[in-house]
Amino acid sequence: MRPYTLISWSVVSFFVIVIFTSLPIATGRQWASVLPSQYKINQRQAYGSTQLPNGAGTCGAVIYQLSWAQTQDIRRNGVAALPAGLQGPDGFKYGDWANTPVPKDIFERYVLNTAHPPVGLNCSHGSWEKEWRANTQKAGNYYSTNGKALILLQASELQRNPMYLAAVGYFYNP
Repeated sequence: MRPYTLISWSVVSFFVIVIFTSLPIATGRQWASVLPSQYKINQRQAYGSTQLPNGAGTCGAVIYQLSWAQTQDIRRNGVAALPAGLQGPDGFKYGDWANTPVPKDIFERYVLNTAHPPVGLNCSHGSWEKEWRANTQKAGNYYSTNGKALILLQASELQRNPMYLAAVGYFYNP
């Protein structure tokens, strides 16, 4: 019985070592890399994407929760807490911040396009999609675009709910 136990443990140990060494190693906040560095991310709340047909690329959305300190700064200073002219890690520069609701052309380019193909937020297929679509139309939020993506700062609920953390939606197209 002892040789059988020893062999079993050896085989199991070998597979555990192989499996753990082949797992991807996450260092830091690699998932936060789509936002400009001025954002202080607490956590990624949700994400989703769709591969478009005919090799057209990927579209989708990511929702981040900001840090407590940055949320407090946004409560005090509004969108002025984030500088204009942000630049993402992809090198694209964002335009000035604007108040929601987003104009129809931007809405159809990054949030919901009723025609084909789907765009940005509509590509995420998340249960949170309806809430974030409403955030683009609700006064008190802010947005900025860079030609490939839209950043939406959800700030409309911060004054009424002192325990809420600010959230940022990132909606992108190929």
